[in-house]
Amino acid sequence: MQIENRVFIVTGASSGIGLSTAVALAERGGKVALVARGRAAIEELAGRLEGSLPVVCDVTDFGALREAVAAVHRHYGRVDGLVNNAGRSYAAAVEEIEPALFDEIFHLNVLAPIMAMQAVIPILRGQGGGSIVNVNSGTAFMTVPAYSVYTASKRALVGFSLTARGELEKDGIVVSEVYPYITATNFGKNRMGNPKGGGPSANYAAGDTPEFVAGLIVKAIEEGAAQYFANDRMRQMAGA
Repeated sequence: MQIENRVFIVTGASSGIGLSTAVALAERGGKVALVARGRAAIEELAGRLEGSLPVVCDVTDFGALREAVAAVHRHYGRVDGLVNNAGRSYAAAVEEIEPALFDEIFHLNVLAPIMAMQAVIPILRGQGGGSIVNVNSGTAFMTVPAYSVYTASKRALVGFSLTARGELEKDGIVVSEVYPYITATNFGKNRMGNPKGGGPSANYAAGDTPEFVAGLIVKAIEEGAAQYFANDRMRQMAGA
């Protein structure tokens, strides 16, 4: 799908991969609805990206999420693509998992993308098609001590994304997934939980740039394949 003059919703647009994706889409002539909880960051970004729209929304508030999509549709008169990027990690050994935090992670990493998809699907179908890109994680294909909840949420997203891809193909709606590796963002700092063993650590500052991952997201929109991987090792783990 071409990006120029198309309208895209990007969740988690205030920083990291979401911010870089919004910039990449705007540079290619797209109009971007910037969805995030923090008003200041997306309003500042909107001031730099011509034709963009800041939309303050906690995507785990599903009523507010549906209204945010409706507001974007009202503003632009159309929606052509959705990038489900908002997400968070949680580190805890299996014996330490807190039910409330488990629920919060699954609401954010799994249910929120599904609810956002449900909100845009009728719009895309009415327009004859569109693009949905779900930002997943290479950990979906790994077993990582202390990160069972996070990896489980990402494995669930694989299943929902691939199923939706098959269900929506007849409507011209293309569902793709992008699998980043370690990326130089605040992801590690923003994780929830503090396992007794400390859990595995990663040097996020030395990881791929968010601009690199944004490039994969742009490629997914333009080409429409099912899965895009940050490196060949993850592709091999996925059996792709």
